[in-house]
Formats: sequence, C-alpha cells, structure tokens
Amino acid sequence: MWGKLSRKDSGVIRFNEGVIRLRKHSLSPEDSIALAFAKVLEEADIKYAVVAGYVAILFGRGRRSDDIDFITDIQSEDEFISVCRVAGNRGFNLMQGDLRNIESLRKAYRAYLAKGLSVRFIYRNIILPNIEFKAAKTTLDAYTIENRIPVYIGDMGLIYISPLELQIAYKLKLGSEKDIGDAVFLYELFKERIDRDQLAEWCLKLGADCSILEQPEEEKS
Repeated sequence: MWGKLSRKDSGVIRFNEGVIRLRKHSLSPEDSIALAFAKVLEEADIKYAVVAGYVAILFGRGRRSDDIDFITDIQSEDEFISVCRVAGNRGFNLMQGDLRNIESLRKAYRAYLAKGLSVRFIYRNIILPNIEFKAAKTTLDAYTIENRIPVYIGDMGLIYISPLELQIAYKLKLGSEKDIGDAVFLYELFKERIDRDQLAEWCLKLGADCSILEQPEEEKS
C-alpha cells in the first residue's frame, strides 16, 4: 500500500519501493521545462538524474530557480549530437552552439563537456529557467545516476532525481541559507522513508553537518 507522506499546495506525494508518485494540481515553469528535457533524453536513450535546487521545487518548495541541473551518462561527441538533434526537434536551443551545425556541436562538446563543464539548453526561447547539462565525470556523479529515483508526475510524465539521502547531504554541505532550506524541506517531507544511516554516511563523507535536521523548527531558519 502506498504510504502518503504529505499533502501540500502542489499535490499528493506517495513513496514506495523506490518509486515516487506525485500528483500536482499544476506544473511550475521549472516542471514544464524539466519534463520536456527529460523526454529529450528518453528519446535519445541517455540515462540521467536531476540534482540540486529543482528537486525541492518539484515537491512543492516555494521558491524559483534559474536552472535545472541534469547529470547524464553521455560519453561521446556522437551521443551529445544525438541529444542535440532530439532537443532541437522538441523546441530547445543550445547556448554554446548551433543545433543545426554538427561541427559547432563537436566544438561545444570538446570545449565544455569533455572538460567536465556544463552547457545550457533553453526552451522555446525562455532564458530562465534553463537546463544545465553535464556529463558524469566523478564517482559521485556515477553513483547519483546509478541510484536515481523515478518520479511519476501523474499522467504528465516521468523524471529521475538524485537519491534523497545524497541530495540532502550535498545541500547541507553547500551551506547557504537557500541550500539548507532545501535540505530541511526534503528531510521533513521524506523522513519516514529516508535511510538515516545512509544519510549520516553521506554527511560524513561530504563533511556536512546533518545535526541541523533534528533541531527544533525555530532553530533551523
């Protein structure tokens, strides 16, 4: 039986057996763009995980973001060109290159993705929010993709996100007020389902202080 975690303005969240089902009354601008790009990667057969601030926004945190971060397992120029071809057909443009010019795309891959840097896609000429797109380069990136969580947003689509324990620990490590707010939001929302030992392990590995998650509400702000 699905265990209901929370009802918020954004809808109802259910989490069971490693799958999240989310019913939303409406999509945010970030949702619409993230789902559109997730369909690009699905069509191009590229494995990915969404990380960073959008994860909290997806589940109803009341803030905006300038970008939506996708980590992908692309490993070649040709795979990147395939993604770009599909992206162009679905209304996206590339900030660092011309989607209609293969040589431009090869240059973008070599100058950015091959060096561990990200490129950005914009949707239907909307500058913000945009897609920040990078290739997995570290063991942490690889772990994130391998252990990603599927989130079904009603009948609107499917998107994969970072493991929650890692997401929360990484946000705590970043340490800004916004990042800590994201971490606390996700922890409170999913604390009945989070693996506490795994969360503590990630906090230790990343050098993050997870004690704030258990502080009284008035001390977390």
